[in-house]
Amino acid sequence: MRLQTVFFHINLLIKIYSGTTIISAHHKPEADGKFGNQTNDETMFSISIAECNMRCSLNSRCVSFFYNSLTKLCILHSNPFTYTVIPNLGTGWKLYVTRDRTGRCPDNFFFYRQLDFCYQFRPTIQAAYISCPLGKLQRIDTEEKQNYTMKITADIELVYNAAICIQGKNTGTGWKFLDGTLMTYSNWGWNQPFKNSNQLRMIRWKNYVWATTSDTVNCSYLCEYP
Repeated sequence: MRLQTVFFHINLLIKIYSGTTIISAHHKPEADGKFGNQTNDETMFSISIAECNMRCSLNSRCVSFFYNSLTKLCILHSNPFTYTVIPNLGTGWKLYVTRDRTGRCPDNFFFYRQLDFCYQFRPTIQAAYISCPLGKLQRIDTEEKQNYTMKITADIELVYNAAICIQGKNTGTGWKFLDGTLMTYSNWGWNQPFKNSNQLRMIRWKNYVWATTSDTVNCSYLCEYP
């Protein structure tokens, strides 16, 4: 395993070479003094920030990590903490968020390696005008993808007070994704879906059940790549 560490003023860039996987970890100074130890994926002691990042590179669920330079505690998370509140305060804590450097994901996308999922959060917009400059609207085709989306958008209402639009179209012969593939996984709410709608969204305040809606309703959304 080859390790290169490069320091830039405020932003720390660490590149880990592990087989064919290359990730970079970027310091988020706005989160200094905060940490999260709930719903984490792994916690251990690391002698340095470089070792903590190496542990992250070896864990396919790791998207971000907290490191405490005083206690040497390293906490790995599958959540990039973009729309999730960081619940705890403490001296010495810093947050680092990873980016894929293999070319699998664009630079401004997060990469959850466990599900091979490249994604980007997008702002609230009227459903009819959803746009993904790169990739396409997120499709949820497994329970694992549903649960992961629930985790990373747990506090999205603090930024965007709207439900989350996802892929889905009523073709008259069943609900399908944009490429015409039949949807074999669903999480419909009570009395759903309505037959007269082609917009599909997850309702966070109803435990993320799916519901159909009109083109004129606002929603937040994720784009996935490719």
